[in-house]
Amino acid sequence: MDLREAIKKRRSVRKFKGTPISPQEIEEIIDAGIAAPSGKNLQPWHFTVLTGKKKNALVQVLVKTANKLKEEGLNTGSCLGTARAMGEAPVLILVYNTRGNPQKPPQGTARYRWSVDIQSIGAAIQNMLLEATARGIGSLWICDVFFADQEITNWLGRKDELVAAVALGYPDETPQKVPRKKRGKVTAWYGED
Repeated sequence: MDLREAIKKRRSVRKFKGTPISPQEIEEIIDAGIAAPSGKNLQPWHFTVLTGKKKNALVQVLVKTANKLKEEGLNTGSCLGTARAMGEAPVLILVYNTRGNPQKPPQGTARYRWSVDIQSIGAAIQNMLLEATARGIGSLWICDVFFADQEITNWLGRKDELVAAVALGYPDETPQKVPRKKRGKVTAWYGED
């Protein structure tokens, strides 16, 4: 599959078959992430791959935290539905910012450096999604992990900043293309007259 086709076919998959993904394919998907552009070539990403019982235990950390937040009256949106999708996917990759410290949010000019790191990590995630799509593997870029970011990070014994999770698996659905804003609505051109 060429790049243009992968871009057009990529969808957020929320229903997965239980078919395993080979470790080699997972590594090649991560390699695509590592190939992403990175501000000042700092490569601030770290990928934690979870499968089997470890993945299921992490999903339970998210479910337990989301349920606790709901009992406290907080709206957790699609979190529990996302947890179900994470449970179905055979692979879950947590993506960390190794230069981020959740206990000490960036202030002043440090916020600029943090923003550059987050953009670099976003590019890595997008590369991974496109590589997965090109291989016929479904993916879901997950931010609902933020409802339990500290609990997940503590559970793994990490000290850095959880940015997102990516669920991978062979799709058990064919999501329809969702509408996108037209180019003219989101683009402005400036040039010499």
